[in-house]
Amino acid sequence: MRHLTPTRLPQRALTRLGRSVPALAAGCWPIAGPCRNGGVDVGWAPIDDDTASRALRTAWQAGVRLFDTADVYGHGNGECRLGVLVAEVPRDQILISSKTGYDARDGHPYKPHRMRRQLRGSLTRLGTDHLDIYAFHSGDFGKEDEYLDAAVDQMRQFQRDGVIRAIGMRAPHEFAVEWTTEPGSAGGRSARRFLHLFDRIRPDVIAVRHNLLSPTYQPGETTIFDLARQHQVDVLIKQVLAQGLLVHHHGIGPLFGPGDHRQRHHWFSPLGRRIIWDESEQIRTRFGNTPADLARVAIGYALATSHDAVALIGFRNADQITTNTSVVTSLTSEDIAVLEAVGRQIRSRLDKAFGIAHTSGRKEPTTREEPS
Repeated sequence: MRHLTPTRLPQRALTRLGRSVPALAAGCWPIAGPCRNGGVDVGWAPIDDDTASRALRTAWQAGVRLFDTADVYGHGNGECRLGVLVAEVPRDQILISSKTGYDARDGHPYKPHRMRRQLRGSLTRLGTDHLDIYAFHSGDFGKEDEYLDAAVDQMRQFQRDGVIRAIGMRAPHEFAVEWTTEPGSAGGRSARRFLHLFDRIRPDVIAVRHNLLSPTYQPGETTIFDLARQHQVDVLIKQVLAQGLLVHHHGIGPLFGPGDHRQRHHWFSPLGRRIIWDESEQIRTRFGNTPADLARVAIGYALATSHDAVALIGFRNADQITTNTSVVTSLTSEDIAVLEAVGRQIRSRLDKAFGIAHTSGRKEPTTREEPS
């Protein structure tokens, strides 16, 4: 097993906010509990308030300063739980990121009056008079984008009024600018749609999924990180631990509690978990096989391959946040090459196992995106 060198938690610059923060931030979706949206579970199994509060306080004590949540997480429960911490710490030392646009229980969420109501609710639940980042949580702006212009104008007005500092949006899980020239591919359609919204919204921050299971790109392809750098946009990376898939051997039996969205997805099925675990043997042999070892490698990989980004780390309890924020593993270029090769093999086996269709080499979407 190769000896890994831990380093102190690095700092990353959030240029649009004019400050630096630790490279690891708190992704608070998993501690918000269950949530149903459009008749579908989009939350996590229940945890109690005390467990959530201890985890959030532990994150703060570990040096985490950016906390990411959303109005739809637990339909406000996630913001309420984070609000307890906000009341206990200096407001100018904590960065709060929240989102709107996914909760479809009361008409389209991007109608301006609904956006105003949702922001008021978020501020009240969080116990603050402003948000540091407020993001468009969904790219659905109604039929033929009927609400897009008004929603962008409303978000800009929030910014002018000082109740939000930076505007965010989500990026596709897979993206390269060059894919826009592929007229018949799912990747081409997704890339064109994202660039259209990116040009219209002109975000300060984008959020993108990035982990060992994410695609690697060809030389010359302009990735989401390249695009952000070109436009001086800050990046938050999410699902760094692939919602637990990269950390634990989940076995072949039942895993998830009531309301946990993961039970609907192929990769979290017994077969998917088995494939990921079996194909990860080289990682365990090289770096260690405890959950802490695997978490540190996954986090180290995400930070090493997204040099300017801040990583949102999900957690369900205080022990997890302690493990995940204790050190950052320093990886060599050889380590990264090994990890990328393992990731490619895992994705190939998963695609074959679940019959994922491809068009021009790009995956066709199989389910609606989660609200993360």
